[in-house]
Amino acid sequence: MEQQTKLPIKKKYRQKWHLYNLAKTNEKRLFYKLLYELCQIIPEPRYEFGRPMASPRDLIFSLGLKLYNNFSSRKIISDLKHAEGYGYIKKSPHFNTLTDFLRCPATYDLLCKLLTISAMPLKELEDHYSLDSSGFGSYQYERWQKAKWKNKRGWRNYLKGHICIGTRTNVICSCSITPGNFSDIRQAPRLLKQTGANFKMKEVSGDKAYSSHRLLKLIESYDAMPYIDFKRNVNPSKNSPEIWRRMFSYFQEHKEEFMEKYHKRSNVETVFSMVKVRLGEHLKCKTFESQRNELVMKFLCHNITVLIQEIYENKVHIDFKNCMNKFIDKDIKEDYPSTAIRDY
Repeated sequence: MEQQTKLPIKKKYRQKWHLYNLAKTNEKRLFYKLLYELCQIIPEPRYEFGRPMASPRDLIFSLGLKLYNNFSSRKIISDLKHAEGYGYIKKSPHFNTLTDFLRCPATYDLLCKLLTISAMPLKELEDHYSLDSSGFGSYQYERWQKAKWKNKRGWRNYLKGHICIGTRTNVICSCSITPGNFSDIRQAPRLLKQTGANFKMKEVSGDKAYSSHRLLKLIESYDAMPYIDFKRNVNPSKNSPEIWRRMFSYFQEHKEEFMEKYHKRSNVETVFSMVKVRLGEHLKCKTFESQRNELVMKFLCHNITVLIQEIYENKVHIDFKNCMNKFIDKDIKEDYPSTAIRDY
């Protein structure tokens, strides 16, 4: 009688459905509240003379509501009127004002700082961080896979979002937006420096695209263990840093333990899927500046929905003013010249 083979036991991920249901049924109401509280940390410009400028707080709130609802600048005006009635904004901006704000290059720096601050309430829950990138198309008929593998001319229609996330809550801690043909390894130091300044990193994982001596040494400088997958046919040499040789030895002798830590990076794919399914895979703006501002705002909306989930599941207290006081800004120069953006 033939011996029957036992099927592997499928790992089950338990979901606290009662708390999950509460988070989702109250998400839109709390999204308004948390976005409003986050906007309150933005300093208001002092009026001196001339035509009063639109409030940056109102513009960020309006932009967040626009991206969260997946509406155009014109269609979102009705929602902004309701938000004005409830006191979330002082005055509903004109749709052209909202479009001009998206086009402003200075908006990008402000949104990147708000993104990191929005993730800081969850810093006590995170210790393992992961890096990756994904493309976002600017036209409805284009797809990222087509540009990446078949039509290389399609790169010009794409932006690439580079992110560093906490693998437990899937919150985005830092990001960098580049044209679609820019490499991942060039943006990794920027992500790690911004994350390391505001979060305690114990472990960092990434795929083979991040396998480099320089990056492993940078991760070690934050007292973190780098779980970066090694490229094929690599061997240590006399020029290899000590951290690279140590992790390569650990990879060979304890491969199962190494890969268990490494595969936490799969959560980055989950984050990109969440953003694309919930907030849209395609970018609707036309210029580079407005497209990257649109993408950072999508990441910011994702962070707020993650915060709402953690309020119910882990009883997290949200205090953006306290996070703002502890926020450390790492002013890192872009790795590509301004002419590349203008020509893009």
